[in-house]
Amino acid sequence: MRVGLHMPLKGGFSHNVNRAVGLGCRSLQIFIGSPKAWHLAPPNEAELEQRRRLLAEKSIYPLVIHSAYLVNLSSANEIFLRKSCELMQETMKRAALIGAPYVVMHAGSHGGRGFDAGMKLFISMLKQELKKWPPQVRLLLENTAGGGSSLGGKFAPLGQILKELGPNAPVGICLDTAHAWAAGYDLSSAEGTKKSMDELFAAVGFERVMAIHANNIGSPRGAHRDRHVHLREGLIPPEAFSTLFSYPWPEELPVILESPEIGSHWDEINLTDLRSYAAAGVS
Repeated sequence: MRVGLHMPLKGGFSHNVNRAVGLGCRSLQIFIGSPKAWHLAPPNEAELEQRRRLLAEKSIYPLVIHSAYLVNLSSANEIFLRKSCELMQETMKRAALIGAPYVVMHAGSHGGRGFDAGMKLFISMLKQELKKWPPQVRLLLENTAGGGSSLGGKFAPLGQILKELGPNAPVGICLDTAHAWAAGYDLSSAEGTKKSMDELFAAVGFERVMAIHANNIGSPRGAHRDRHVHLREGLIPPEAFSTLFSYPWPEELPVILESPEIGSHWDEINLTDLRSYAAAGVS
């Protein structure tokens, strides 16, 4: 597995890449613009090529792009839906330019119209929009903390989406451990983690899990509150992470930390803890 961080926007791309390499990162995740804005700055293709060369030089791959939080392809608001489609199309194009094979997007929210209606719209929009995106970039649907009008809190709906899109669709899954806990999955022990992973693999297929957000959480299980904390301070114990890493994941699988105080001394602490959990899992 290729362990890495979600890279901060502040400080400059080159500085942050070199810092990540110094911390032993082998993969990275980034936003390509503000996660709370509808528009990206115009692309500077020369700068994107420089960034692409730097990543290759430092052997950082795969680069993972996280879409903006505003994106919702099941929005009941037609303006938001149109903006979501436009922003995702530009995000996918930018990912192709920088050489990122994956773009992570949260599963949508039905906005109060009902789960079935939300799922129908979400799947139809994906079928429509996939045709417009660069073929070399794969969409990864991330499970969410669930609750409210969320479509992606449970694994079964993610499996339903993949089934509707078909086996050849360039779509996979990004597993977020903190979100799974918040949605009610029992990651409090090795046994609970195995049971949760059995449910995940039965729903989506082992081979469709193409990235992991290895996050810990401070809110109660099933509370639907997404509150990330440092790995050693959360409610998910080390044995749960070690059990997760004991599966025969592909060598190229990106495992990304999205911890608090990103860019601080905590990055090294969290990476050290994660590596120790992973080592225990494969020993």
